[in-house]
Parts: sequence; C-alpha cells; structure tokens
Amino acid sequence: MLTLHANSLKFYVMALLLLVTTLVHANDINIEVELSGAPEGRTDTLISGLSIERQKDSDRLSARQIQKLYESADSELKTMLQVYGYYNVEVTSDLKLIKENNWQAVYKLKLGPRVKLAKVEVILEGEAADDEAFKKFVKYFPIKKGDGLNHQVYESSKKTLVRIGAERGYFDAELTEHKVEVDGVNNTATIYLNYNSGIRYHFSQVQFPETIITNDLLTRITPIKAGEPYLASDVLKLRNNLTNSGYFDSVAVRTLIDQRKDGEVPLDISFEPSHKHRYTAGVGYGTDSGPRVSLGWENRYVNKRGHRLSADALFSQIKNSVGLDYTMPFWSETISAVGFNTEYKQESTDTSDSTSFAIGSYYKTMRWGWNETGTLKLLNENYDVSQDSDTSLLLIPGVSWSRIWADDTIYTKHGGKLSVSLSGASESILSDTSFGQVVVRGKYIKSVTENGRFITRGTLGATEVTDFTKLPSSLRFFAGGDNSIRGFDFESLGPLGDDGKVEGGRYLAVGSLEYEQMIVGNWGAAVFTDFGNAMNTWDDPLEYSVGVGARWRSPVGLIRLDVATGLSQDDNPIGIHVVIGPDL
Repeated sequence: MLTLHANSLKFYVMALLLLVTTLVHANDINIEVELSGAPEGRTDTLISGLSIERQKDSDRLSARQIQKLYESADSELKTMLQVYGYYNVEVTSDLKLIKENNWQAVYKLKLGPRVKLAKVEVILEGEAADDEAFKKFVKYFPIKKGDGLNHQVYESSKKTLVRIGAERGYFDAELTEHKVEVDGVNNTATIYLNYNSGIRYHFSQVQFPETIITNDLLTRITPIKAGEPYLASDVLKLRNNLTNSGYFDSVAVRTLIDQRKDGEVPLDISFEPSHKHRYTAGVGYGTDSGPRVSLGWENRYVNKRGHRLSADALFSQIKNSVGLDYTMPFWSETISAVGFNTEYKQESTDTSDSTSFAIGSYYKTMRWGWNETGTLKLLNENYDVSQDSDTSLLLIPGVSWSRIWADDTIYTKHGGKLSVSLSGASESILSDTSFGQVVVRGKYIKSVTENGRFITRGTLGATEVTDFTKLPSSLRFFAGGDNSIRGFDFESLGPLGDDGKVEGGRYLAVGSLEYEQMIVGNWGAAVFTDFGNAMNTWDDPLEYSVGVGARWRSPVGLIRLDVATGLSQDDNPIGIHVVIGPDL
C-alpha cells in the first residue's frame, strides 16, 4: 500500500496544477512575490535579488522551474541577509494559486539577533603608517566596534583603503590580511585588516614631447615637480591644464607604474597640437538686440612662448563692435595671463547713443577659488543721453571676481554664478571726472522637482561721481529688457532728465523670481516676476512686472519666449522677450 504524507500530497497537487497551467497558458503566467520581516529599507533589494523575481517574466518557465525557483528563495534570502549581519534567519514560505495563471510566492522572515562587531583591527605598515591621509582614514574608519556587521560597508572600506594607496603612489602595497570572522553562536564578528603600503613613489622628471611651444611654457602649465610625492590628483590637474590651454586638440597623460624604479614613477604624455588659426562665427537673437552676428579669429601660436592674437566683431541692431586682443598666457605661477586689448564700439538705443574707443591691459589669476581679473582701460566715449551730449576721457583701473558652479552650464539643474566688480577714475589722472563704482551680479538655479526649476537672479550697483554729466552712458545704470525687468523696453527705466527722457542712474537694484516646468519632452513653461529700477537715490520707486513664458530645450541651447506686463505703471506696458542661450 502507498502512503502519502500531507506535505508530499501538497507538493504533488501543486506540481500538477502548475503543469496543467503551463501546458494551457505557457506565456500567460504571472507570479507575484511578497516579502515581510526584512530589515528596514531592504525589502525591495532582497526581492530583486531573488531568482523567482528575476525570472518571473521568462517565456520558458515550466512547472518544475517555478517550483525550483520558489524553493531556492529560502537559501537566497539567508545568503543575502548575511551581508547585513543576520546569520540566524528563519524563512517560512507559501506558494498559492490566486486565480488561473496567477501565482503568489509569499516569504516571511524572522531575522533573529544581528551579528555585532566585537573587534575591528586595522593595521598600517610601511610608509603609509606616517601618512596623514591614512591616519585620518583609520581615525574615521566607517566600521566601529559595537556596530552591526555589514559586509557591504566592509568591502567598500577595504576598496577605499586600496584606492587611497593607489592615488598616493603606494604602488607596491598589498592587503596582507583581510578577513571577517563570524561567531554564529554568540552573534559576534571580528574584522582584521592589515595594509602593508611599502614605499611611496615620487614623480620622476616630467618629459614633454616636442611641439611648437617651448618646454618652459609647458613646465609652467604642469603642477608637478620632479621628486614630489605622487598624487593622482596632480596627474589629473596636469591633463586638465594641457587640455584647457587651448594649444592641443587631444591630451593623454598616463602613469607608467610598470616602469617604476628607485622610488620614482614616470609619466607618459602625448598630445595632438591644435591648428594655428581658429575661425568662429555665430548668430543669435534677442528682443533687446534683435538679430546679431559674431565673427572671430585667433592665432594660437604667435610665437614659441604661446602668445595669442585674436580679433572679434559683433553686429546687431543696437550695437556694433570690433576688438583686438593680445594674450600672454601662463605669465607666472600666480598670474595665469597678461594681455592688451582695444575695442571700437557704436551703440544706439531708444535711450542713448554712444561711440567709444578703448585701449587697455589686464591680468587674470585665481584667488581664494575665484577667477580674478584686473584691468586698466583708457576710455574715450562720445555720448548723447537725455540732455547730456559730451565726450569724456577716463583712465579706469578695475578688478573683478567671478565664480560659476553648476552641474551643466548649458541647462543647469543645480548651480549658479556670482560676480563682483570694482572700478573708478580720478580727475587727477587723465580723467574728466572722478567716480567709483561697484556692481554685484548673481544667479541661482535649483531643481525642486524632476522637471521643475526655481531660478532667481539679481544685480546691485552703486556709483559715486563728482560730475554726473561727465559720466558716459556706458557707465550709467539703466533698467528694463530681456535680462533686467521684462515687460519694459530695453534700458527704458531710470531717472529722467530735465527733458523728460531717461538719463540713467547712480544706483541699480534689479531682481527676478521664476519657476520653470518642463511639461512634454523638451517643451515647458514658466511664470515669473521681475522688480527693481535704476535710481539716483535708494528711495526712488521700484518698477515690477509679472509674466509667463514658453521654453524649448533646442540643440543650440534653451530658447525662452516670455510675455510680461509692467504692473507698476498705469498703462500696464506689455513686452515680448525672446532669448537664446545657456543658463550661465
């Protein structure tokens, strides 16, 4: 006589049902996996690691395979939970037919006590034992005695230790001991990590391939000196300096670890020089400027010292300019460039007309993480604004600091820019009037949803001048326009002269708040408010506007179409503004 136990009978009945269902609906099986009792935040991770979850959509599932996948989850769950320090786990499970072809695999966990770390031993040998970077790593080692065991954190910490050594030139290093001992009875564990770094290698003499510019200039570009301790960050900085120098189309810098000897490691540097001449052309459009065309030319290799000569021209409805610039880059270790420039400019708006010629010099450097530019400019400007029609000669020294931080400067989801500029002139030194001016500009962009951004910008400016009528229109403050207060015409806002026309102001305060939402693909919309004015006293009234806009992330950059109305004026002027270009 054949006797069947209850569990065996259940198995055969379930297998028979699975077999029949598979034969009738081979491609229509649906399996739902449920898990309860998992450590906080680990449920989805554990389910996704189960074979029955990964293979539940397979067209090749058979009755036997489903049963095997269901049963294998027990050991899979226990193995995965050991990673988080749970070594005494009980798993109860059930496989049920909910309705035709729809199966439910249910797993319930009883975790038991988590394994705690009774001892964490990290030993440094070799020169790394005296290296501050390693001392700091050991001091703040992410695994401490008494913590719950987590193999992921342990493996990550071990990789970090090895990475620090590789980045700091310990190329002979090895982990002489790395193990985790688990006492399942007492639910404790011990970590042993022994790192023998050996010696720290130093840079050998940097050798550059022959190119059109001198070795002296290339040496100025490199942050590496022979005999200095190896740092991977210095190698990256060298590659970036060569790439950003503008002399090369492609750059490769490799550390030749296999050729290390006598405590030194060489670098292999290769690059492809850029063409001597570069030509650029661009077109654009803005409501303020109308259509505009820009042209440029640059000679990258005026001489072997890497000097550059460039010319550019801009033509638009309101402004035409031609400029020439001679740059001597990598001037010294503290000054990145020194140059001389000149510009002829004509500008005509509804508010003012001016023609100017300027010649000057400048330097560029990095200070406190900011880009610093110092200038000295001799400006001769003929201007006609309100009732002031004159010509002024000014010798203007100035300095500015700027900084940009962004995940993407073309379409920014998080980032901003900030600049501060100071300038002035004195009647005692080749100037028709004395003045001092400060201008602060900022813009900040922050994603608040997956497709939404909050954008704010502002400008503050102040001028002290002995004779305002001698201050050229290019140095006066005006408000209104695409990047100022939308809803008002370009430079149409500011103090009025005796003739009732805008003459410009001594002070400027302009701000904007905007929310932008991408709705379908690269298309979106925005709502905004702009406010501020150009003023002669801080008590002057402010203008403000509100508006809506359309946005398109085109291949050439974000295209903005805005319609705004000025609420602060009785006639409620309406302005349409179109701007094409990057966020920052």
